[in-house]
Amino acid sequence: MELGIFSLMPQRDVSKPTAEIYKETIDLIQLAEEIGFDTAWLTEHHFGNYCMCPSPLMLASHVAARTTRIKMGLAVLVLPLYHPLRLLEEIGMVDQLSDGRLVIGYGSGYQAFEFERFGHDLGENWAITHEIMDILEMGMAEGRVAYDGKYFQIPETPIGTPVLQKPRPPVFTAGNEPAYLARVAKAGYVPFVTVGGAGTDALLGVRGHIEKNFIESGHKGPLPFAMNRSIYVTDDKEDARDAAERVLYTARLVMAFRGQYEKLNGIEVVPQPYEDEPSLDTILENLPFGDPESCAEKMVAEIKATGACHYSMFVQFGGLDHKRARRSLERIGSEVLPLVDKALVGIKAFGA
Repeated sequence: MELGIFSLMPQRDVSKPTAEIYKETIDLIQLAEEIGFDTAWLTEHHFGNYCMCPSPLMLASHVAARTTRIKMGLAVLVLPLYHPLRLLEEIGMVDQLSDGRLVIGYGSGYQAFEFERFGHDLGENWAITHEIMDILEMGMAEGRVAYDGKYFQIPETPIGTPVLQKPRPPVFTAGNEPAYLARVAKAGYVPFVTVGGAGTDALLGVRGHIEKNFIESGHKGPLPFAMNRSIYVTDDKEDARDAAERVLYTARLVMAFRGQYEKLNGIEVVPQPYEDEPSLDTILENLPFGDPESCAEKMVAEIKATGACHYSMFVQFGGLDHKRARRSLERIGSEVLPLVDKALVGIKAFGA
């Protein structure tokens, strides 16, 4: 079992300096490293306050210089928004600069808003993603690329900045397209799943879809499975309820982007209620929010139910104040993880 810290870096209060968001993110990652977390996950989005990180590779290089052990995870690279050769070079460069601490994350993207502004068609995202994965896999395995596809035609090209890790850095993936899952299964990549404020049943539903496609692709043995969950440790019920509202805020932005009905005021994405959205009580029931004991119980139950090999924690979500997020993370390390470790007898210990 490995443990991750997930950083979306929203700017809910658009008057908050962007530099402050980055400083807070680095501070939490440094604390996570002290606690014993394995991976710091850095996201990618563009042109809105939903996420203030347009380049997870650039931030990974920066954070790697301020840490010593924790791995730099990309959650995830929106592949169709890159030229694959440049991406291949930059992946190699960051893996070299971080002394082999890079963890790659692949995704096809889902926000038409972003694609339109880069001059791309979201409807072609999966086809482009497959070609870019072909090129990245070839470049990392062979140190050169020669490719003749629909979207990319690349003459014989050597790669001067190879990855340090051999045969390649670990790869996690987001997305459930069947052909994509087939190649994920064959390549030995790890599916990375989030279901927002939904419960264990939703996680198991996604897991079941992935497992079905893996089995059809010839995969044998345990399913590699990573999950990302919002978590907040507090003894104050009203404090927990406020945190749950921030999960709902995030979900409203995600649903607007997925449904392509987003409204923007400058960079601010306006949160809009959506059909059948969960109540705050439901979110509190579903997620590890509350005292250390209840948080540990929910974590353990979901780890056992899903057989997850990686548990990522989203600790500063929806504009949550940094001091509150930091205090929660401190309690995760000192009070929650020892309980989780004790309950997961027979599974490799992690955390504090």
